[in-house]
Amino acid sequence: MRIGKEVVATLAAILLLACATASARGFIVDPELLERIKPGMTAAEVERILGPPRSRSDFSRLGVVSMDYETRIWTDAYDIGVMIGKDGLVREVQKIKQYRGAPM
Repeated sequence: MRIGKEVVATLAAILLLACATASARGFIVDPELLERIKPGMTAAEVERILGPPRSRSDFSRLGVVSMDYETRIWTDAYDIGVMIGKDGLVREVQKIKQYRGAPM
């Protein structure tokens, strides 16, 4: 029976890792990584540091695409936008605190 328990434990670990990876898309686990993102970097360099974004938002009037992420610092949640210009380079990083109103 020991082999059976090990197989079950291994499968459970694989399942947990798969779920954690899927739900972590666009979530920055270590907010200090944001300090490594600098203007002039490429979108590919940003993805190597932060991982794939949760989504991309096109702001054509401004000439930028936002790579959208989320992070937490203590109990506060933040939306992160890494603004990529038409030249494919980072222009700026925006960090906006999410507002959580009082429960109704």
